[in-house]
Amino acid sequence: MNPATTDDVLEGVRDGLVFFPLYLPLATAYVISAQLAGLEGWTIVLWSALIYAGAAQLACLEGAGAGAGLGQLLVIAFMANARHGFVALGLSSYLRTTRAGSLPFLAFTMATPSLGLLPAKARRGGSVLAYGLAVQGVQWAQWVSFSAAAVWLGPMIPPSWRAVLAFAGPTAIIGVTAPMVRDDLRNGALVAGIGAVLGLGLTWVWPPQLSAIAAAIVGALATLLIPEDGVDGQP
Repeated sequence: MNPATTDDVLEGVRDGLVFFPLYLPLATAYVISAQLAGLEGWTIVLWSALIYAGAAQLACLEGAGAGAGLGQLLVIAFMANARHGFVALGLSSYLRTTRAGSLPFLAFTMATPSLGLLPAKARRGGSVLAYGLAVQGVQWAQWVSFSAAAVWLGPMIPPSWRAVLAFAGPTAIIGVTAPMVRDDLRNGALVAGIGAVLGLGLTWVWPPQLSAIAAAIVGALATLLIPEDGVDGQP
């Protein structure tokens, strides 16, 4: 590994650890739900290692609690993870020259923060592949490790605190936008502002879930109107 690639890996490890304060409460919320559903500790951790998708894991728990069978749970997991297809489409231009053999590893460890982290890395220069594998691998390791820790920690959390854990998810999504806004303050703040204002404004007339979806779509469309310079798509 040449020195430049080593620097990209170290940068990825550093950026992956930024999500340390977010993954712990999110994993704890998942583990508490899994324990209430009757899953054993090793099963809870195995889910995190193999599925690696908090939203899908929580959705499957809800489905299992409602009596869904294996086939139904697979459909639920697929639907909950469908967003990663859009994330992959958004990142495809930055991975054009990435070796095909590396793509499965990038795909398995892909997390929503990649939508902000990988384009920001492409703008800074260096190996997007080395950086992506490092930053996503660190996030996967945190998710699995914190799930294991929460199996032991969960029963110690007072019931009055558990409602606070629900804020971990929205906080994580807000954090996803930070790299893109930081690297292109004017355009990033514009798109984030459009989504935030529209999402909050629509809640006056629409349910929050529908408002969030509409705001995300409009925010995504707004990015198509903003020219993006300085990205060469090199890995």
